[in-house]
Amino acid sequence: MNPRHRRLLIPGLLIALLIVVLVSSVVGRAESAETDPVVVSHIDDPRVQESSGLAMSRADDDLAYTINDSDNSPTVYAVRVSTGEVVGATSISGGTLQDTEAIGMGPGGVLWIADTGDNRERRTDVALYALPEPGAGDHSVTAKRYPVTYEGGPANVEALLVDPITGAKSLVSKALLAGTIYALPATLRTDGANRATVVDEGAPSLVTDGSMTADGRHALLRSYVSASVVDTSTWRSVGSEPLPSQPQGESITIERSDRTFLIGSEGERSALIRLPLTIPETTEPSASPTDPAAIQSPPQRSPGDSDGFAGATWFWAAAVMAMLAAIAVAATKRT
Repeated sequence: MNPRHRRLLIPGLLIALLIVVLVSSVVGRAESAETDPVVVSHIDDPRVQESSGLAMSRADDDLAYTINDSDNSPTVYAVRVSTGEVVGATSISGGTLQDTEAIGMGPGGVLWIADTGDNRERRTDVALYALPEPGAGDHSVTAKRYPVTYEGGPANVEALLVDPITGAKSLVSKALLAGTIYALPATLRTDGANRATVVDEGAPSLVTDGSMTADGRHALLRSYVSASVVDTSTWRSVGSEPLPSQPQGESITIERSDRTFLIGSEGERSALIRLPLTIPETTEPSASPTDPAAIQSPPQRSPGDSDGFAGATWFWAAAVMAMLAAIAVAATKRT
C-alpha cells in the first residue's frame, strides 16, 4: 500500500470508529429517555389532599378518577391527567363511607369504590360501592352498596382489582410480609354480606393499590417502593420494578393504551407520574401457584444487547476495532 494512503487510512478509520461510538451513545440515551418516569402533572386542588386510588376513564384517555382516604367527604374527583386540573366532583351517598382506599373501573362504565381500609383489622362494615362513571362536572349520586366479609376475619385492604372484561372483582390486603388476595362472588348482592374467599396468600408486601390490563390477564400491584406484574391465572408475580420516590405512594392505574401506567401519592399537589408498562413474555404454559418456576424476574438488558440499532452499533464498533488492529499489525510488518 502507498505509505501516504496508509497514513490517511488509519486516521480515517479512527474517525469512523468515533462516529459509531457517538451514534451509539445518542441512541442509548434516547432509548433510556423513553423508559424514564415522566411527571405529567400535579393535582393542584385543595380538595384532594389524600389521593388514595386512581382509575382511568373508559370514555376519555385524558381523564382519571381519584378519591381521598379516611376522614374526608365521600367524593370522587375527575382529574384531567395532562394538566392535573380537577374538572369534576361527584358526592356519594348510599352508605357511610369511612376509609375509602381504592377505586376501579369495570365493564359498562361502572365505577367501583372500595371502602375497605381497616388498619386495626376490626371493621365489620366494609363494602364496595358502585355508580355510573360520572365524567366531568359536579354531581350527586346514590351509589349501590355491597357489604363485604372476609374468609378468615377482618383484613386491611387497599387494592381493588376489577376485570375490564368479565367484571370479576378481587381484593388485596396490605401486609408487612405478604398480602392476601381475595375473590368476590361473580354476582354481588346488596341485601347481605358478600364473602371474599382467599385465593392466594403470596401477594407482594405492603400493597397500596392495583390495576388490571385491558385483557384481564395481568394485574399491576404497587407498594410504596415498587410495582409488581402479577399473572391473574396463578396470582404469581412475573416481574417487578422500582418506583420513583414519592411522599406516600398510594395509587396506580394502567392507562388505556396498556403501554403505560400512572402512579400518584397522598399529599398536597400530588404528582401524576407516567411509566412504561412492561409485561414479561412467557413462552411456556402458566405455572401452577405452587411451582417455583412461576416466580420470574424481569429480563435484564445490558449496553451490549444486540437488540435494535443500538445493539448493531456496538457490533460495528467491535468490527472496526478489529480491523484497526489488523491494519496496525500489517503496517508494522511492512515497515
